[in-house]
Amino acid sequence: MNKLLATLALALLVSLGMAQPTADGTIADGEYASTLAHEESGAVMYWTIDGDMLHFGMTMESSGWIGVGFAMPDDVTRAKSGFDQYMFSVVDGTAMAYDMYQEDARGAPTMDAEAGGSDSLTEFAGTYEGEMWTVEFVRPLDTGEETDAVIVAGEPMLLTFAEATTMDLDRRHERSSRGGAYVIEEFMF
Repeated sequence: MNKLLATLALALLVSLGMAQPTADGTIADGEYASTLAHEESGAVMYWTIDGDMLHFGMTMESSGWIGVGFAMPDDVTRAKSGFDQYMFSVVDGTAMAYDMYQEDARGAPTMDAEAGGSDSLTEFAGTYEGEMWTVEFVRPLDTGEETDAVIVAGEPMLLTFAEATTMDLDRRHERSSRGGAYVIEEFMF
């Protein structure tokens, strides 16, 4: 009986360990607590809030860079101005992550460091195979920076994501009406 209880306890610990998100560029079934599939784009977002940290993953098909952004509705002044954004591209065969901030309603976002912030990702891993992206990152819910959105579990936010036809971050995505950019209103972590 004791052996059976010990085996069951070990199995429970192993299964709980497998359910913890790991930023390794692959997303396993059940790795994240929550999932949202966006039908129109084919993107799938995954997330787990663990203490004061957000573990976020995303898969999306694209022939170029992809990006995701967060904002509280009151922080967006015009169009996409005010979004805390993360963009991913491939440089010399390596997936790269960029912490950015959208200062203006039009045009490309700027690096967080150029807008008064800093890189807030504590972990990142990404893979790009056959035009399919898998990205995972970890960041604090509240980084303390004005250029980063404060994420509060259960509080509605705006979530935006985009894809481009090039890995050049200076080249923009297609217009939203053509399927290059998407916004989910009242998204909740």
